[in-house]
Amino acid sequence: MQEERLTNSEPVPTTFNIKTADASHLPIHHVNVLDVRPGSDEFFFTLGVIVPPDQEEGIAATEVGHLVAQPVFRFALSRDTMEKFLALMASQYDQQTALRKQLQQLSEEKEEASGDE
Repeated sequence: MQEERLTNSEPVPTTFNIKTADASHLPIHHVNVLDVRPGSDEFFFTLGVIVPPDQEEGIAATEVGHLVAQPVFRFALSRDTMEKFLALMASQYDQQTALRKQLQQLSEEKEEASGDE
């Protein structure tokens, strides 16, 4: 009895683990504004900066109802990448929150101990 071999002309998807090369040569942009807009199959992110307004700018912003941020960087994420990004960010946020709580508790305990002396 001969083995039947399935031949398929369509490529089989392969998944690779990806590691990011050293990015220390890239500038770091500290942003305080995030705008996300959905597309049909992706999400468009615009990162920007806004400085606190002086008194005149504050009055003008109050009149028009908004401040204008200066865009620094724009990129798009596919739906698949966005799903991974959200899961990763939720995990990172939870870990950071837990660590901050631990540090705050240690700081409070240290203050209480030094106050008792």
